Amino acid sequence: MPELKIVENNGLLTPGQAAQYLQVKLSTIYNWSMRRILPVCKLGRLNRYRKIDLDNFISKNMTEVQRL
Repeated sequence: MPELKIVENNGLLTPGQAAQYLQVKLSTIYNWSMRRILPVCKLGRLNRYRKIDLDNFISKNMTEVQRL
């Protein structure tokens, strides 16, 4: 997988970059954004995602695996 490059625009990611960062499909990013599961920043008509919000999303949605 190619390395994720974050352009110095306050850590804002495009939907494609957010999908790559979270390792999910682009359609999942759009779905989560529409359902307000994933925080999104609107720049005019463009959706952008703050890296810190994505990190918080990961932390909140992690589950522990129980061993038998």
